[in-house]
Amino acid sequence: MDTRRLRYFVQIVDSGSITRAAAVTGVAQPALSQQVAVLEQELKVKLLDRSVTGVTPTSAGRILYSRAQAILRQYDELRQAVHEDVLPLAGAVSVGMSPTMVPRFAFPIIEKVCTEHPEIRLQIREEGSAALNDLLTSGRIDMSISPIRPNDGEIVGSEVLSEPVVLMYPRGWKIPTDASLQELAALPWIVPGRPNSIRSIVDGVFAAASLTPRVIVELDSLHNVIETVRRGLGVAAMVPSTIQADLDSGALQARPLGPVPPMRPMFLARRRSPSLSPPAQFVYDVLLEMSTKAQHDEEVVGAGRNPAAPCSARHSVAELPREPLAAPSLGKHRRSL
Repeated sequence: MDTRRLRYFVQIVDSGSITRAAAVTGVAQPALSQQVAVLEQELKVKLLDRSVTGVTPTSAGRILYSRAQAILRQYDELRQAVHEDVLPLAGAVSVGMSPTMVPRFAFPIIEKVCTEHPEIRLQIREEGSAALNDLLTSGRIDMSISPIRPNDGEIVGSEVLSEPVVLMYPRGWKIPTDASLQELAALPWIVPGRPNSIRSIVDGVFAAASLTPRVIVELDSLHNVIETVRRGLGVAAMVPSTIQADLDSGALQARPLGPVPPMRPMFLARRRSPSLSPPAQFVYDVLLEMSTKAQHDEEVVGAGRNPAAPCSARHSVAELPREPLAAPSLGKHRRSL
């Protein structure tokens, strides 16, 4: 049985008319009618009832319609599987990432794709979590890495990372290791605007203690939040991996945000349907592999880390002397703990 005839038959049933099916397929109406006649002759059964308003499948036609759809799907999947090892992966793949995930995942996946499958056209969208959720739900990106947990309905995925959120502050500032949440709330805070996962964590930590941080400025750009802290204008919350170079160079310092460091999980997510294209599936699988390695590395580093200092900073909390906060660049906003 010719799969082409099955496709024509399915299209005729979907269109409800041989005339409309001819317009969709670009095949002349007499030729489509002939293909249906050949099918009926092969199967020795009538498949369509014809009327002035169009065509409807007979009981046998309904069975063929249902089975033909499954056969055609399997045939298409077979063709794809056969050619996957022969034809290069090619096409557009769009990945959305929260800004803090770009250094960890974007650069490695770009290198992997460019090296192994240069025919894939990769697009990285750097957006906040709310925007990423909208882009993924609407189908404008293939997958995302964000703090929004998949709902296991329309959106599916898994947790790929969980990082502590720490307090970062400028070089030269001295914050006591036993500073209370009330004292931390009194510091001049630089925060991202809502909605933002790190902002939500900061608000939640202080709200649990019936406190409100003293916010002096809101900035939408992650880079600008970090730069503002570098310039000695205040403190902010961040995940250590995003500021590791600054911690290693001493440009920034970090300490726990409260007695129990809050954790921020990240999820790799995609739409349940339609299924990912072969190049998108390749990117998705590589991101999963990268996340598994990242989690393993975090566990190894964490095993030898000072429990009081969740970030792997050279200037850990244990090294901070018990001295008043010195922030000469803050002018009238200076505070001492």
